[in-house]
Amino acid sequence: LYVFSGFVGLLKVSGGIKGFARWIGRITETKKGTLLALWATEIVTFLDCAYRVVATGMIFRPLADKRGISRERLAFMLNNSASPVVALVPIATTFVGFMVGTVATGLNVAGLDSSPYITFLKSIPFNFFSITSILVAISSVLFNFNFRKMRELEGEEKGKKRKITNHVRHRPAVDMEMADMDGMTMGMDSNTRNEKGREGHIYNLVIPILILLPLSLYMMWWTGRDEGISFSSAIINAESSRAMFLALVITTAIASLIYLFQGFSLQELTDNFFKQANKIIHTIAILAVAWPIADVTKDLGLPKLITTTLGENLPGVYVHLIIFVVTSLVSYFIGSSWGTFALLMPIAIPLAAITGASVLMAIGAVFAGGTFGDVTSPLSGMTVMAAGAAEAEHMEYVEAQMPYNLTAFALAAVLFLAIPLLI
Repeated sequence: LYVFSGFVGLLKVSGGIKGFARWIGRITETKKGTLLALWATEIVTFLDCAYRVVATGMIFRPLADKRGISRERLAFMLNNSASPVVALVPIATTFVGFMVGTVATGLNVAGLDSSPYITFLKSIPFNFFSITSILVAISSVLFNFNFRKMRELEGEEKGKKRKITNHVRHRPAVDMEMADMDGMTMGMDSNTRNEKGREGHIYNLVIPILILLPLSLYMMWWTGRDEGISFSSAIINAESSRAMFLALVITTAIASLIYLFQGFSLQELTDNFFKQANKIIHTIAILAVAWPIADVTKDLGLPKLITTTLGENLPGVYVHLIIFVVTSLVSYFIGSSWGTFALLMPIAIPLAAITGASVLMAIGAVFAGGTFGDVTSPLSGMTVMAAGAAEAEHMEYVEAQMPYNLTAFALAAVLFLAIPLLI
């Protein structure tokens, strides 16, 4: 996690996103085309939610103004194309290590002997909120599926320019780190700007990603290989955390060499690597505490407690819906998807195992509920960051995005209820 965050810092300072912005501006001429292009940038910005929002906001804010797209819609598109997408990607993202870690914690508490990474892979199709929220957001572009508040805000954009305000000064005090990220988005942090006269090139973004993805797969095969076994079997047996760490270290070294040859100083690259990497220390602390919690809760008899209180009385078909609703409420009120994952996964997996519900769907329900809070809660760091990146009024954006995310929530809830009944 630490190396990955530092790697994102190198991508930021390299200026690759600046070159990508120039290219996007040449190929999009309509409102719908600009919004679809925003989603298309996923292929080079999916590595990290904060990077996705900050970098894409930097590209599309001037294009949005030019095409008559409201700042609130831009914030909505930035946020709902970040964590919902990243949570579904099984490799080379900052989410993977943490999500696999929480799954390992839950499996340990439940006493289940399964590969955490493979279990995580199998649970991805059951992250229904991520899927429905993406579909709802894209439908709002393709089919003009929009609610009244967003339509009103879009009408404000026609024929006049909105006043841009500095939102960092008025940011809620729930996450000061997000305010720092907002500052970077608005060009107030020199680490996100190229030196005078230095042009950003798109290959500074694309080449490291094209190296990282296949190298991660290769390293997974390498750590799981054994004589006579197939590639898929090697992936199943892989030491996923070790493989991704090795791939990241190698890719970071290669990217640094590329940037050094372009004239970036070693000090500049080092400063940006550690500045960005240090931002994830609090997340690493959560994970470090979550691991021993698994042993403690198991020793204290949490599975037995769940068995005696809920195991015999709660029908398994309703467990996934209950987990999803409870997780969504927790993540909404605390404003943290990762904190919610760490809190509820050790409870959700034993509950599913004891009641005969699908463990994979229970895992998907925790990830789905956490993602709901991440993109919906006004306290969420990602919601604050998306508003800052788009330079939108924070509460105007929260009000505008709420009907879309509640629609996605309702669709996901129906799936969590209907699929267990059908199967």
